[in-house]
Amino acid sequence: MNCTINKDDIDNAIAKTCIEIIQEPLLYFSEADIQQLLVEELRKIEALKEPYQTIIHKGKNSKSFYKTSLLHREYGGGGGTRIDIVIFSENDVKRIDDLNLKIGKEYLKPKFAFELGTEKTIDIGKHLINDIKKLNKVRNTGYIIHIYTDRTQSVTGTKLRKNTKGKIIRDFKSVFEKNKYTYGNIKKLAILLSPFKEQKLTRGKCEIFNKNRWEKVNVNDKSALRKKITGQLD
Repeated sequence: MNCTINKDDIDNAIAKTCIEIIQEPLLYFSEADIQQLLVEELRKIEALKEPYQTIIHKGKNSKSFYKTSLLHREYGGGGGTRIDIVIFSENDVKRIDDLNLKIGKEYLKPKFAFELGTEKTIDIGKHLINDIKKLNKVRNTGYIIHIYTDRTQSVTGTKLRKNTKGKIIRDFKSVFEKNKYTYGNIKKLAILLSPFKEQKLTRGKCEIFNKNRWEKVNVNDKSALRKKITGQLD
């Protein structure tokens, strides 16, 4: 089996998942939905399709060993924390000797890991800081992906739209504008969706933070969406 997992494969899975959500935002209701959508896409990567052998025996005097996937959800991040999605290296899985997917008493350091967030996060700023802390020991790359969907239907120019815009700037946009720093192996992707605006044009219904400012992207242009998304993952 080809067990090589390339970052390009991971980035491609993220881009496909995000484009799908951008174009069909009702695919997700909660962060758990986004987790599921991303995991389904990640499992299409050849190296993540089959389980790998640990060193946990199937029984007394057995010469057979249990297997596990390289891909897991809600894995221990230490200090009572959980990481949304992790991908292990095959070499680490071969050394698992504990039923809780540990080596000895230690949690594995993921090769890749993902922390997700939505508009339902109570404090996005605090969430972001905690995400960075959890991912700073990832062996290869950690991904922070936050998708905020404005679910109001008010039109531009109304008081409700003005109030909604202010809340989005305060609770989401400014968080990423102020917190630009991460460790070198952590990539941040922030997407703002306003798909339910009572307007005919699609312009302004998707904005992606480009590390410095928010850029509007045509939701119907898959090529442009992919370019903007993968540009944040380089």
